[in-house]
Amino acid sequence: MITSAYLTAYLTELGYTLPPNMLDCLLAQAETARPCMVGAGYNECAQDLAVTYLAAMLSISSGARRIKSQAAPSGASRSFDYAGDQLKQLRQALAIVDPSGCTTALQPADPNGAAALIVGRATCRR
Repeated sequence: MITSAYLTAYLTELGYTLPPNMLDCLLAQAETARPCMVGAGYNECAQDLAVTYLAAMLSISSGARRIKSQAAPSGASRSFDYAGDQLKQLRQALAIVDPSGCTTALQPADPNGAAALIVGRATCRR
């Protein structure tokens, strides 16, 4: 079972921060995939990796931010990065450790996914 301290350490390594109460809830959500993984025969390490990657994806897509750049001697400035390629990398890693798709329904939407908008022409008759 993954702890919020473990998830915090992982996100910190990736450069992201998120409030602890959010992390606890997102981790609890990711843990709901574990029974499916047990049923699919995943070993404990694969389960832990899948839960970690999923919780990280949920965290990053929920507004976790990463400092992109900062300056100081007081023209103080800070800029943040909110997703980048990190979600894509986590999604690819998760696909490897979760071949049965136990986490698929819980994964956030791919921000780089394609979408189509089809607009028909309406006629108005009076």
